[in-house]
Amino acid sequence: MNPLEALHLQLRLEGKEVLNGDLLRQVEVVPDEEMPLVVIASLSSQELVVYYDEALPPELRDGLGKQVRSVDFPNIDPIIAALHQRYLKLEIGRFKTYTFPERYKDLIFDEVIQFHNADPKVQAFGFDGLAEQIHVVERDGKIVSACVSAKENDRCGEAWVTTDPEYRHQGFGQKVVGAWAGSLLAMNKVPFYSHKIDNLASAKLARRLELEPAFEEIVIAQSS
Repeated sequence: MNPLEALHLQLRLEGKEVLNGDLLRQVEVVPDEEMPLVVIASLSSQELVVYYDEALPPELRDGLGKQVRSVDFPNIDPIIAALHQRYLKLEIGRFKTYTFPERYKDLIFDEVIQFHNADPKVQAFGFDGLAEQIHVVERDGKIVSACVSAKENDRCGEAWVTTDPEYRHQGFGQKVVGAWAGSLLAMNKVPFYSHKIDNLASAKLARRLELEPAFEEIVIAQSS
C-alpha cells in the first residue's frame, strides 16, 4: 500500500481528515484521541509530510512550515520551540505504524479461537467494550492472549494485543495478531499495527510478524 494512503487511512481511523493539502480537521469523536496541533510523518518512501490543525492561526502555520524545511526527522526541536512560544505545555508522542503482507489472508494460526466480546471469558480478560470479534488463545479454560481492533471502521482497523505475563515468550501474541490481521484482510480492510517508538517488545513482535513499515510519526498536542 502507498504509505501516504496508509497515513491518511489511519488518521481517518482516529477521527481526523486531511483537507486542503496540509490541514487536519476533526470529523468524528474517537475515545482517547485528541486533535493534535501538528502531525509530522516520515513515510517509508522517504517523504516527509506535515499536517496542521486547521484551527491554528495562518501565520503560525506559515512559520512552522518554514521550520519544517530545516527538520532532520526525528529531530524536530525547531518546531517544538516555535510552538512553545504560543503553547506553554505540549504532549509529544512518537509512533511507528506497519501494514501486513497480503499473505496473512491465507495463513492459518493453530490454537487461535474467535470469540464475541460478550463472552464472559473476554470480559474476564478485559477485552469487552471494543470490537465485536476477538482472536484469542486459551489455556486451562481461560484466555491467555488476545488481539482485537482497538479502533475499526469500514476501511481499516488497528490492533491491540495483550498476553498474560505468565504466558509470554511462547508465540501466542504473534498467533492472535496474525489471525486478527487475516480476518480484516478477508473483509478487504487494511490491518494496522502501531506502537510507541520506545516499546521494544512491540517492535520485536512486528519483526517476528515480518510486517511492512509504513511510516513513523511525531504527534504534538496541547497539554492541559
